[in-house]
Amino acid sequence: MESFGVMSLLPVAVVIILAFITRRTAASLLCGAVVGSVMLHGGNFAKPLLDVVYGVMGSETWIWLVLVCGFFGSLVALFEASGGIYGFTNIIAKVCTTEKRTLFGAWLLGIIVFIDDWLCVLTVGAAMRKATDRLKLPREMLAFVCSSVASSVCVIVPISTWGVFMISQMVSSGVCANEMGMTTFFKTLPLMFYPLAGLLCALLFAVGILPTYGPMKKAYALAESSERQTDQKREEGNALNFLIPIILITGITIGTGEILYGTLFGLVICAALYLPQRLMSYQTFMTNVVSGFTNMIGVIMIVTSAFILRDINSQLGMLEYVIGTVESALSPALLPVIAFLLVTALGVAVGNFWGICAICFPVIIPIAVSLGSPVLLTAAAIISGTVASANLCFFGSEVTLTCASTQIESIQYAKTAIPMLMVPFVLSCILYLGAGFALG
Repeated sequence: MESFGVMSLLPVAVVIILAFITRRTAASLLCGAVVGSVMLHGGNFAKPLLDVVYGVMGSETWIWLVLVCGFFGSLVALFEASGGIYGFTNIIAKVCTTEKRTLFGAWLLGIIVFIDDWLCVLTVGAAMRKATDRLKLPREMLAFVCSSVASSVCVIVPISTWGVFMISQMVSSGVCANEMGMTTFFKTLPLMFYPLAGLLCALLFAVGILPTYGPMKKAYALAESSERQTDQKREEGNALNFLIPIILITGITIGTGEILYGTLFGLVICAALYLPQRLMSYQTFMTNVVSGFTNMIGVIMIVTSAFILRDINSQLGMLEYVIGTVESALSPALLPVIAFLLVTALGVAVGNFWGICAICFPVIIPIAVSLGSPVLLTAAAIISGTVASANLCFFGSEVTLTCASTQIESIQYAKTAIPMLMVPFVLSCILYLGAGFALG
C-alpha cells in the first residue's frame, strides 16, 4: 500500500474546515471521502469510491446501525404521540423550576439510564428538551450535558455496553486474564480520568458552580430571545407511557446484551400499552413508527458518511502514519498521556471510537509492557481517550444522536460544547502526565 505520510491527514482537515464553513456535516464528510479517493486513484476515483460505499452499506454493522437509529426514532415519535413524554416533562416541570434544577435533572437522568450511551442521549434529550425550552435554556447546553454524561457513565459501569466492551479489550490485549476481567476493571476505574472529570465538570457546569463561557454563553443570550422557546403550550399525558417502555427497554438490553433487541421489543411494548388505552389507532401507531424512522435519516446519513471516510482513511494509511509517528517518541512516563492524546485524536479523526480502541489496545499495551510503563494506567488512558473522542467528534454517532434528540445541528454542538469539554480534557492530560511520572 502506498504511504501518503502527513498527506493522509488531508481528508480529515477538509471535513473540519468545510463543516464549519458550510454547516453541512454529511456533505463535508462526503467531500473528505472524495478528496481521499482522488488521492488514492486520481481521475478514476468514482468506481473505487462507490465500492467503498457499497461495502459500508452492505455490512452487518451498517444494517444494525440503521435499525437501531430508526427504531429509536420510532420510539421517540410514539412517546410524543402517546403524550408519555409530555406527562413526564410536566412532572419534571413541577420539580425542575429553575435552570440549575433542570440541568441537574438532565445530568441525573443520564446517570440513571447508564446501560447504553445511545439510549442515554436519546432518552435524556427527548425527555428534557421541553423542560429546558420552558425555562429558555439553550438546547446546546442540554446537548453538552447529555453527551458528557452518556459515554462517561456507561464506561464506568461494568454491566453497560461500554463496560463489557472495555473488559473484553483488556482481556484480549493481555492486560489481565479472562477470569480477572471484572476485578481488573474495578482497579482501573480510579485511573479513568476523563470519564470521571467529564461527569464532574458536567455537574459543576449544570448547577452553575463553573460558569459557561465562549459560544455557550452566547447561546444562553440567544435562547432568551428565541421564539422557539417562548411559544410553549402545556400538553397533557401519562408519564407511565414513557417510563414503562424506557424501564423495560433498559431491562431487555441488560438481559440480552443487545440494544437492538431492546429497541425492537420497545415497539412491541408501546403497542401493548397504547392500543388498549385507545391513545391511537393501529394505523396511527404504524404511521408514527414510519415517520419516526424516517426522521432519523439525517442521523443515518451523517454516520454512514463517517463510515465511508473511515474506510478511505484506512486505505490512505492514516492510522499507521499517526501511530508510527507517535511510537518513535515514547517514554515510560509519557506513554499514558500520549496514549490518551493519540486515541482521542484518532477517534475524532475517524469517527469510530470502539474501532480505534480495538486497534490501539493490542498496539499500545505491549509497548507499555516493554517500556515498563504502568499497564493499568495506560489501559485507563486508552479507555479515557475513547470516551473523549466520542464527546469531541461532532460527526460521530453519539454526538449526532445527541443533536437529533435535542434538535440542534451538529455544528452548533461543535461550536458550543467542544470549548466546554476542553476543561475535563485538559485536566485529564495533566493527570495522566503527573500519574505517568509518579507511577512509572
